Amino acid sequence: MAGKKLQEITAHLLAANLVPQEKFESWMEEGRIETASKNLGNGIRISRTEYDAVIVLEEYSGDAALVLALVTTWLMENDSSRFDNGMPEPQIEVTPIDDKSVDVEITIRFFENVDLVPDDNGPISYQGQRYAIATVPIDEPSQVAVGDNKELPTDAPYNRAD
Repeated sequence: MAGKKLQEITAHLLAANLVPQEKFESWMEEGRIETASKNLGNGIRISRTEYDAVIVLEEYSGDAALVLALVTTWLMENDSSRFDNGMPEPQIEVTPIDDKSVDVEITIRFFENVDLVPDDNGPISYQGQRYAIATVPIDEPSQVAVGDNKELPTDAPYNRAD
């Protein structure tokens, strides 16, 4: 869902109590919607949204490495596909306020898919059907086989143990 990653990293950084909440801001900039129509089995992908998440800490007087570590570890745990998709590294801008504090602005490029699942009461009408925005469930097979010659090891059925 568009903006979800911004909401999540904002909550993560707010929970770290780096600055008082009134000295913390975050917003979305430079958004772009790329339309798609991809059947995912139990739903459809209708778009991919790219945007810059901008996070500002005003009058920060703590350790700069702490901010960088919090952002980096969150990205590694919650947005690991960014590295596979060639997303740019986060940018940081620091503006001195006085001898003890700085304003820190962090810009992170995110992309998020917008997926729909069938829902009779959903708010979205598309191609004659009602949908809701949600994560599309994935069906996991419990048995697979490559071919139909059971004498070959590659064609023997594989049963997943639960």
